[in-house]
Amino acid sequence: MSDATIIEDLYSANEWAWQRLFQLCDGLGDEQLDTPRAMGFGSLRATLFHILAAEQIWLERWTDVAWRPLPTDPKGTSLAEIAAELKRVAGERRQLMNRERSTGWRRIVTYKDSQGAEYLKPLDELLLHVANHGVHHRAQALNYLKTFGRTVPVGLDYLFYRLARPSVVQDEATAASLRGYGLEVASAAGVEVAWEAERVRRYFAYHDWANERVLQSTLSLDDAALDREFDLGMGSIRKTLAHLRNVEPSWLKIWIEGSGTFGQSDPRPSISELRTSWTQAARQRDEFLATVDEAAAKRIVAVTFGGPPIRFQIIESLLQICVHGTHHRAQLINMLRHSGVSAPALDYGAWVPNRSQG
Repeated sequence: MSDATIIEDLYSANEWAWQRLFQLCDGLGDEQLDTPRAMGFGSLRATLFHILAAEQIWLERWTDVAWRPLPTDPKGTSLAEIAAELKRVAGERRQLMNRERSTGWRRIVTYKDSQGAEYLKPLDELLLHVANHGVHHRAQALNYLKTFGRTVPVGLDYLFYRLARPSVVQDEATAASLRGYGLEVASAAGVEVAWEAERVRRYFAYHDWANERVLQSTLSLDDAALDREFDLGMGSIRKTLAHLRNVEPSWLKIWIEGSGTFGQSDPRPSISELRTSWTQAARQRDEFLATVDEAAAKRIVAVTFGGPPIRFQIIESLLQICVHGTHHRAQLINMLRHSGVSAPALDYGAWVPNRSQG
């Protein structure tokens, strides 16, 4: 079997994560599902319903189904119905992707958004938008579940999907240690991810754009607001931003040296310092990416998080950075809203420019 493309693999990761998220929801009553909260779409049920509605509507846009408004009322929709319909949509989307795989999904899709505005964008970019959209709202759903005492070991990061569906089999000591934390660790290798230099470059360009929009949104906040404690993310806006800032230099060191861990940095940087260090990290990352080919992308590196080293291919850690960024930016948006800041649009689809009619 050939390697999976990046888009195919991100959808496999989404399907893996949805399965685990709905398992966490098992046994929740209507009162919990509909508990109002200023996050996502106002409740856990409404947030999950929005994800389903978005995936339904996008599939319809790609298959020339007549325009209809985006459904917004989840009343009476059970989680079992949402999960079953997400699975149906995923199956039909896979069929579409398989039919157009040979063209790289470069077909230009003409569609209208929920307000009736018309757009023309490549299918591959829209596919990545929907996969990334799932990551964003899953972060919110996980925080709802946390308030009900429902958590998943470590989280649903892309790299944990890659332990469950590995290209690199972990040694016995590492596998046993990870399983001890409740993680799913497979003992046989599966499909690898193909190296697509332009796709990775664009995903990181979006990542940098979204990070800058979040940083820009924090400029009106004083230190008290930046350090206000929240029960999500890393505990505050500043700490979550610092965590995100620290990720890329740590991975860069691991890529260059072949192994390593995540270093510590100033936990209270100013926004100016964050922007400067983020810009430098992005430049160094892009310089590294310019040297990567198929062989380099599949080179195995080892990372430690306080236990035995865990091995991944470099391509997997690159995707992890982008997915991880989307996850934490979803948390930052909620913290910003609670701090009186109007949250910016951060969807991948908002970043992709509209094609000209001419």
